[in-house]
Amino acid sequence: MQHYLIPRKTALVCAAIFLLMIIVNTTGMVHIERLTGAIPALCPFKAMTGIACPGCGMTRAITSLIDGRPGDALLYNPFCFFLLFIILASILPERWWPRTLGHARILPIFYSAVLTLVIAFWVFDRLLPYLPA
Repeated sequence: MQHYLIPRKTALVCAAIFLLMIIVNTTGMVHIERLTGAIPALCPFKAMTGIACPGCGMTRAITSLIDGRPGDALLYNPFCFFLLFIILASILPERWWPRTLGHARILPIFYSAVLTLVIAFWVFDRLLPYLPA
């Protein structure tokens, strides 16, 4: 049984779209900021609570990476780098993963670490500033 971080076909489609957007932005056919304005920002959590969710800013972060501004991407949502890592890791053949660690043993540890970081980031960066002092 093959284990991937996300389904391989989904990862390939995401990587192809990301690469296509980089090429389109680099050639100047369509600038990424025009596309960013066309993408609606729909966050039900923020609409109901007024507090940004852990995923808020991910679209702006990815478009900043496409535009070649990793510093801005880090400010919008630092987990865009984890998302790109997950897509890359899901594209790579399983034989490229270290045989000593085993792909199936790495996944639960990786998921736990990323989930812990996402929750900590959300609490300290996005939730605490909204709480009354």
